[in-house]
Amino acid sequence: MEGLRRAGDGIKPLDTIDLTTTDEEPPVVRLLSDSNSGYYLCPICKSLLDQPVTTTCGHIFCKECLTTALDQLHYCPLCKKFVMDFFRIYI
Repeated sequence: MEGLRRAGDGIKPLDTIDLTTTDEEPPVVRLLSDSNSGYYLCPICKSLLDQPVTTTCGHIFCKECLTTALDQLHYCPLCKKFVMDFFRIYI
């Protein structure tokens, strides 16, 4: 519809972007950096993040570290806010 309207107005349509291609690029994986001290470390295991996840309160942990911590209690290990779910970070 946009292309027809633009053609009617005498405006050249924008480039067409084909969203139906099946070429999937592999996700870009890199270390999460901390502006203060280089690479961000998991506050639980003190190692570089392995499959980083974030809680709803915004704290970042290794997925395994947080899963283990949440098996005991459903509270963030840093701020002690109630946590029922966490989200994978793709960096």
